[in-house]
Amino acid sequence: MSNDYLVSPEEEFKLSMMRLRSERNSLLAETDYLALSDNTMSSEMTTYRQNLRDITNGLTTVEEVEAVVFPTKP
Repeated sequence: MSNDYLVSPEEEFKLSMMRLRSERNSLLAETDYLALSDNTMSSEMTTYRQNLRDITNGLTTVEEVEAVVFPTKP
């Protein structure tokens, strides 16, 4: 008897997006302290954080999700 599970393409895409969002959220959390009201964030850091938030835009396939390259933290 096999322990393999069949996952539909839609479920596979949802899972890959969940993994991507989890990693993205972790990277954003690392710099959240810079976004506090008593801190002035550099334009490079603002751009980095916006690029992280936008990283999931327009992705429609597992292949696109797996090809995502995260921006470099300034």
